[in-house]
Amino acid sequence: MSEHHPSPERPYLLDHEGRIARLEGIVEQIDVRLGRIETKIDANREALETKIDSLLRWVIALQVATWGLIGALKLFG
Repeated sequence: MSEHHPSPERPYLLDHEGRIARLEGIVEQIDVRLGRIETKIDANREALETKIDSLLRWVIALQVATWGLIGALKLFG
């Protein structure tokens, strides 16, 4: 039984070119999948940054309102 010719019992045996071609295909698929993951992460990061900015504005506004209320209570209370 030759290693270069797959047998019915061992169909996974390929010649070197076939094995390299298979590995290249796997690497290309990994590259495509990682690209998709990177795109999703970038989109999620941008959405998260937008939400954080919005929440930070609310916190700052509430803090300023609280300081104003405390100041008003000290002046008029």
